[in-house]
Amino acid sequence: MIGILIFLIFIAILNLFQKQFNNFFYSISNPLYKALFRAGANTSGFLGLFLEANNLARINNELILKNQELLDEISFLQNAKIENQALREVIATQQDKEFKLVLANVIGADNYQDSILIDKGSENGISENMPVINSQNVLFGKIFKVYKNFSKVMLISNQNSVLDIKIQKDDTISAPIYGVLRGEGNFTAILDMVPLDREIKNNDMLITSSLEGNFPRGLLIGKIIEVNKDDLKPFQTAKVGLFSSLKQIDKLFIISDYKLE
Repeated sequence: MIGILIFLIFIAILNLFQKQFNNFFYSISNPLYKALFRAGANTSGFLGLFLEANNLARINNELILKNQELLDEISFLQNAKIENQALREVIATQQDKEFKLVLANVIGADNYQDSILIDKGSENGISENMPVINSQNVLFGKIFKVYKNFSKVMLISNQNSVLDIKIQKDDTISAPIYGVLRGEGNFTAILDMVPLDREIKNNDMLITSSLEGNFPRGLLIGKIIEVNKDDLKPFQTAKVGLFSSLKQIDKLFIISDYKLE
């Protein structure tokens, strides 16, 4: 009986001081609750920022890809415009000639062998000995190695290059003067086999003669810059300034077919 009485008194005391007890408990627990709440809030905020950053990164990547696509399209259109302009220029200079041309990009040069690499090959109908010119009718050389998608061009300055030329004179009455252009390497060439009794001088123009049949007639080669005449030798020679400079050249034309005149 006494035990029951004590238990009831204890319950009454708890009810009496419940608010105070709860208040005390919350007071003690408050810092912990705050820490847990802030940790939860910070975690939520961090996750939100993380997700937002991922979303922004995804959008940024999409914009980068889209921008690259636009740049590629612009580059394609610019290249097409350049190629069309080059074709118009060369067509304008070939009005009186029957040439079939293939446009090619220069993708490499071998300075030691005076040769260049172009991006057209057997798949494009290219074969050895086809002449290579620019849009101004300047002869650069001829094809000497053909691959499936590429070809090598032997420049007229190559030491193995020899071609018949005609010296363009203002005097149309005199008999034409012919000679031979020999490559000297290092992008240089000399005029040879010119008879001693024929007068040649600085700035005389050299063009292809078509005598050998490897090149169309009238392609521009260069001009005489120094005449060397020795009466003890059977022929006079001359240094030639070639027009076929590789500086800022990225496109050339292969003459795939032409009529000899």
